Amino acid sequence: MSGSILAPIGFLTAFGTNGGLTINQIITTTVSSSQNPSTLGRSVTFTATVTPSSATGNVQFNDTSTSPPTTLGTGAISSGHATFTTSSLSIGSHNIVAKYLGDTNNAVSTSAPLTQTVNQVSTTATISLGSSAISIVFGQSVTFTATVLPSTATGNVQLLVNGATFGSPVALSGGHATFTTSSLPAGTYDITASYSGDANFSPNNSNSLSTTTTITITNINTGQVSTQGAGNDDDDTDNDKKDQKNSDDRGGQQDDQKSQENNNSQDNDGNSQNNGNSHQNQNNKNKGHKDD
Repeated sequence: MSGSILAPIGFLTAFGTNGGLTINQIITTTVSSSQNPSTLGRSVTFTATVTPSSATGNVQFNDTSTSPPTTLGTGAISSGHATFTTSSLSIGSHNIVAKYLGDTNNAVSTSAPLTQTVNQVSTTATISLGSSAISIVFGQSVTFTATVLPSTATGNVQLLVNGATFGSPVALSGGHATFTTSSLPAGTYDITASYSGDANFSPNNSNSLSTTTTITITNINTGQVSTQGAGNDDDDTDNDKKDQKNSDDRGGQQDDQKSQENNNSQDNDGNSQNNGNSHQNQNNKNKGHKDD
């Protein structure tokens, strides 16, 4: 076609003030990640590189794995580079595309997709257990608080007493779950917490962090501390037998004491009778002398 000039795609053409024609270099854009794969909740920085480095303007970072694509954010170009940092990517694969928005001299350019993988984060070393008291009187309430980090975690926490389930699971709220009870029998217990996990965080048990809490409970009636575990009826039976034996021993001692008292009383009665007979014999002798 006479008087027409064809330019390849990716070129930006513009006529100068003197009728001249300016043809810029091809614009290319690439994108890279600071950490790939990454873990949920951790920051990732995407860097777009625009060529030529003289290009100005902004780069838009998009996640094209969603429908419609999600715009994550933008970054201003400086010396041919633009960056954007985010920690909001969900678990899974994300197609990250950097789109150069162009300027007065350079055309729009879009990078090839970068597959960013976000893995589930483990809650290892992030669950802890605290207690409102370490020694309580039988029947007194005690509160246990389990803390799971990050606080965005959801799911339930189960309290364990000597490794056995105690009570019902409690839902996390703001990273915390609390348990209040006054039903622990007298004894010493190891208290732990077990996190169930959710779609984003794996299950975990506070035992791996050595966060065992020991509660000593004293029987207010006897002042004794037993060492039976939760739900250990055998220990309770043994204690009952010991109490019964102690009671029998005390009863036997009382019977022995009463028997001894009865024997002493009989001895005293015998002594009194003997003394009376002696006096009677002496009186008879004296009377005989007088008759003589």
